[in-house]
Amino acid sequence: MLYRHPKCRRVNEQLTRRMAGEIVVSNSPGKTLRKWREIFQLSQKHLASLLGVNPSVVCDFEKGRRRSPGIATVRRLVETMVSYDRAHGGRVAGSMAGQQGNSAITDIREFAIGLPIATVVEAIGGEVIAGTEELERTIYGYTIVDALRAITTFSGANFGQMYGWSNERALFFTGVQFGRSPMIAVRAHPVKPRLVCYIQPGSIDKLATKLADMERIVLVSTSASQEQIQQRLRQL
Repeated sequence: MLYRHPKCRRVNEQLTRRMAGEIVVSNSPGKTLRKWREIFQLSQKHLASLLGVNPSVVCDFEKGRRRSPGIATVRRLVETMVSYDRAHGGRVAGSMAGQQGNSAITDIREFAIGLPIATVVEAIGGEVIAGTEELERTIYGYTIVDALRAITTFSGANFGQMYGWSNERALFFTGVQFGRSPMIAVRAHPVKPRLVCYIQPGSIDKLATKLADMERIVLVSTSASQEQIQQRLRQL
């Protein structure tokens, strides 16, 4: 079924502009292109097929073996991926639309390129509580959520909005007392984040740690404020 949100056209246009802008201004346009290709869950071969080019062309762009693509090429790449998304249910555009106006989500962003979890944890001064063996996994963005507001207002569909364009991301929760409820919610949802971080928690319940281990999720706490975290993450 095609994605038929009433603001579908505007959302697709916003998505197209954002993607193109990120790729054009990126210091590593190939890595940024790869990030978006993976968010759309397209292999290099599949994207090349949609573009009508040899897979080596996409591979060379991503690895920097070709000169940075021009505006026209970037636009074609981006519009191809957005059109593919629209024709296959609008998962990516739908997640963008769902983020708008959700009061429990206080910040949501995608990184310019994928980053190891360890890099993010170090940037926020985090303490790893569970999942140390998963620290080298790559994540592509983060979401900051007001835990209390999410618990009192989220439906099952709303919960999925926290994942932005990819579940390969970090979820930060504010207003956490014991850490049990957010991890129970994460455990119950079929889509899992790679990293869960509690911002200035009261304490962390042993059940939260156990659930993180069961789901192979890196669980972290940090004494940094939300404002400090946002500032540090935007510098990555």
